[in-house]
Amino acid sequence: MNDDVILPFNAAMIRDKYLVTNMLGAWDVLAPAEFKQLNAMRPLPGTPLWLRLKERGIVVDEKNILPMIQQYRNLNANLFLDTALHIAVVTTQCNLSCSYCQADVAPAQDMTMEVAAKVLEYLFGVRNPSVVLEFQGGEPLANWPVVKFMIENARKFNTAGKNLRISLVSNLLLLDDDKMKVLADQHVDVCTSLDGPKAWHDHNRKNSGGKGSYDQVMARIDRFKNGFGQSVSLLATITRGSLEHAEAIVDEYVRLGQQQICLRPVNNMGAAQCAWGDIGYSPEEFNAFYGRAMDHILALNRKGTFIMERMARVILTKVLAGKDPGYVDLMNPCGAGRMTMAYMPDGSCYPCDEARMIGDDIFKLGNILDETYDDMVKKENLMHLLQASCSDLWHSSSVFSPWIGYCPVVNYALQKNVVPKVHCSSQHKIITGQFAYIFDKMVKRGYEVEIFKKWLV
Repeated sequence: MNDDVILPFNAAMIRDKYLVTNMLGAWDVLAPAEFKQLNAMRPLPGTPLWLRLKERGIVVDEKNILPMIQQYRNLNANLFLDTALHIAVVTTQCNLSCSYCQADVAPAQDMTMEVAAKVLEYLFGVRNPSVVLEFQGGEPLANWPVVKFMIENARKFNTAGKNLRISLVSNLLLLDDDKMKVLADQHVDVCTSLDGPKAWHDHNRKNSGGKGSYDQVMARIDRFKNGFGQSVSLLATITRGSLEHAEAIVDEYVRLGQQQICLRPVNNMGAAQCAWGDIGYSPEEFNAFYGRAMDHILALNRKGTFIMERMARVILTKVLAGKDPGYVDLMNPCGAGRMTMAYMPDGSCYPCDEARMIGDDIFKLGNILDETYDDMVKKENLMHLLQASCSDLWHSSSVFSPWIGYCPVVNYALQKNVVPKVHCSSQHKIITGQFAYIFDKMVKRGYEVEIFKKWLV
């Protein structure tokens, strides 16, 4: 009696081969003749094809099913943990007027010490051995006393010995030597936006007087590095005008010695909606940009210049390493409220950063001054949100379904419905385009595959 089983699979043609995947994250690339046998359920047991399919996990038996289940657990490790990322929105004030700002335009508000202390209580009350405290705004440095209070007391309150990481997302314009010293002494990771060369960065990121911020940002990055030995992580938001400058944006990061670039698509949310006619684009246009940028990145790597793209690395961590990189937007169900929470200055709690930006309280979970963490994660609207994010419900036939996820908050902002119209979703089209690019290179089996493997070391 043969106990081998072909698990249900999805398939798609890439180049002249077939990519085959199943729900456990197993995948293989088959020649047309091989796929014809598999699709007809007729590969012969004991043949080289059958043995390869068993090795890859497309075919399972009692010997390899347990390792495949463990791979599924590794790929979805977030399902077994409490919230890891805690976003403290310490102020809604901002000293810039960026064209693509996602935040909803609202009266300025600063977090109080009372709310800040409650955020720390939430941070260390979760059942997760690793937690991240991230400061956002507005511009978080505009409420420096609260930021400093939380940084210094987070270490003191960590009596359980959790693996604690603290990060600050800032435009850096208010960063002086005193603040730099505190951030460096407390080992705070600092991230800022750099949208490319000076001319284009200044076009996107201006102050209220219309002046660009590139020179100020670069001066503070240099001071933080040379005066305090601390580097700053950078990310690039791609607007319509960026689409023509793929190579130049990458080259700017290389010039600055960066080994990673994040090519982030702009979202039609918050204040960005007012400027969408000038800054927006179609998913197809972004994917064409992403392909050119990635081609350039891979060519640089081949010549000996190491730089990787963040989303590509996230995808490769899932596909090649079979691990959960903790990237909320690709979790299934999404990580909103499970792996991330955002706390507003008044204590209002939202399941993710995007949920607090859309100008609608549909996703608001409550207020941390009145309710416990366990109260928040049991809210009915969070359960509905997580149900709506299950990709198996909306696009189970996708060949990328073992690794992909949906953000119902972004879908709601764009489609006014938490239940996504997947094939109309710009976010879905962009993500699947990025997966398709990665797999196209792996099916090609050129020099790119070895570069991808180096990105995971």
